[in-house]
Amino acid sequence: MTAPLSPADHAGAVAWLRENWSTAERPLVPMLRKRFDLGPIEAVAILREASPHGREVAT
Repeated sequence: MTAPLSPADHAGAVAWLRENWSTAERPLVPMLRKRFDLGPIEAVAILREASPHGREVAT
């Protein structure tokens, strides 16, 4: 079992993925888990935060 990332490390992983979105190895979740030693839930959370396909806010 992996330990959760610190908030700074989490933010760093999100920033890394945003910068490398188009060139990052696919599939993304296994790559994130391996690169940052994450559990599956944390990898998906980082993926959602970094995704350029974010949800639009309805007004």
